[in-house]
Amino acid sequence: MEIFTSFILTSIAGLSTCLGYLFTYINTKNKDKFICIFLSFSLGVMILISIKELIPIPLKYIYFKYNLSTFLSILIIIPIIIYIIINYLNSNLKNGNSLYRVGVLNTISMIFHNILEGIVTFFTALSNYTLGIKLGLAIMAHNIPEGISIAVPIYYGTKNRGRAFLYTLLAGSSEVIGALLFYLIFKNSINVNIINILLYTIGCLMIIISIKEILPEVLKYKNINWILIGLLLSLFILIL
Repeated sequence: MEIFTSFILTSIAGLSTCLGYLFTYINTKNKDKFICIFLSFSLGVMILISIKELIPIPLKYIYFKYNLSTFLSILIIIPIIIYIIINYLNSNLKNGNSLYRVGVLNTISMIFHNILEGIVTFFTALSNYTLGIKLGLAIMAHNIPEGISIAVPIYYGTKNRGRAFLYTLLAGSSEVIGALLFYLIFKNSINVNIINILLYTIGCLMIIISIKEILPEVLKYKNINWILIGLLLSLFILIL
């Protein structure tokens, strides 16, 4: 019974990502303003989640767990590998639309992020159901803006709501599928070292995509007021 309720809780938290898709139905006369604000919002969400949640604790753990040379190797090599992978993915995204490319890369980063998030939610709910509910609600709150960061650029890059929904569904369901597969395969051998290294990796992935892909796209609109509105919205959402 505990496994079933933990699975349901993880499913609700993960699939709340799909609610971000509803923002593609907002009608606006100024499309550029709407896209700029929500890309800036996406930029803020991804960087703040990484700096606030994904990177500090793993880095502290790795620093105290390993010697200095190993710590520095992990610190430096992982971002370099991610940068190379992103460049490779860019060269293989044949669609020339930059908004579409941003949406695809956001989806990839969110899939990896959500898999780990699902694992944490699932096992927390298994060990402490009350704490699991609190964590699930917190994850729901920030999965909605993550869904926006995928759906809005995909939709405006392709004019295809079906594709925007598919990508948000893919990112959201990865939270459930990842948690379930991890439980079935590794339930007796969860490795804290690997989880912390993966958390750091995902944090680096989200920051690099934000700076390398989303920021240049945002700056194309050349309107500091729109950018600040999006960034302030992301800050407001994440401190709730």
